[in-house]
Amino acid sequence: MKELFGCEVCRYDEATEGATVVCLGFFDCVHNGHRRVIETAKNIAKSLGAKTAAFTFRSDPHAALGSDRKEIYTFDERALRMSELGVDEIFFAEPSADFFKVSAVSFLHALTSAHNIVGIVAGSDYTYGAGASGNAESLRAACRSMGIRCIICDMLEYAPGKKIASRMIEKCVQSGDITTVNGYLTAPYLVLGQVVRGRAEGHKHGFPTANLVLPPQKLAPSRGVYATLVTVDGVKLRAVTNVGEHPTFGDYKFTVESYIIGWSGDLYGKTIAVEFLQRIREIRAFDDPKELKAQIDRDVEFALGNVGGEK
Repeated sequence: MKELFGCEVCRYDEATEGATVVCLGFFDCVHNGHRRVIETAKNIAKSLGAKTAAFTFRSDPHAALGSDRKEIYTFDERALRMSELGVDEIFFAEPSADFFKVSAVSFLHALTSAHNIVGIVAGSDYTYGAGASGNAESLRAACRSMGIRCIICDMLEYAPGKKIASRMIEKCVQSGDITTVNGYLTAPYLVLGQVVRGRAEGHKHGFPTANLVLPPQKLAPSRGVYATLVTVDGVKLRAVTNVGEHPTFGDYKFTVESYIIGWSGDLYGKTIAVEFLQRIREIRAFDDPKELKAQIDRDVEFALGNVGGEK
């Protein structure tokens, strides 16, 4: 077991101590429907004097099943958001051919044998076990036979008959509609990563930036310039973030590059969180760096007027 953003993290079949209420799902982007499940588990845990845990996958199960879908949130990003919602422990499984052969009964047996589970919470569309043979009703019945409290949450709808779904959020991220995305998520869309050395062109021209290279499985917003908040050492700072290439300098490598307004420290090697709040404009090539700098000044003015946080 290790600690990640204040959560204790271990495999779903690795033994832990203490009474636990666990919520089951993938929690791939920790949206408001997931919040309902987690809040329900927290309330039960509080009434029983137990901890709150969440089950998820260590990596994307869609990719393990041969899909080319990207992860809206990586495991670390999910852990961060779940910890902010008050989850104490995260139980994970490694998606693999062997795991997907585990029956629904065997999965529940492994989970409940490893942990002192006094409550289970899931959404009404939850499935588990090989071939998705287990569902909310079979989960409820299994919990009843084991004497475990079970709550099945109705799906959260953003309009009558339309549930909040990860596929919909994924499409909004890809189109750059961050305002809509953030209306569905428990907190602004997030990119988490370690700052790496870039071209240093921004530093030369008066706008030093923090550069992140995203893991290949991470779903990034569409190319563009965004008003963002960058968390450095626990402090949220206003920023302007370029997602994509840098055609003014002839650089067509895809990166996430943030100009943190008023920041002058050394960020290399630090892990930072970039929260996307609003799309400002498209990326375009400028005739020279001075013209680009003038545009960035206008982007900064927009961010300062529309983004909360420290200057």
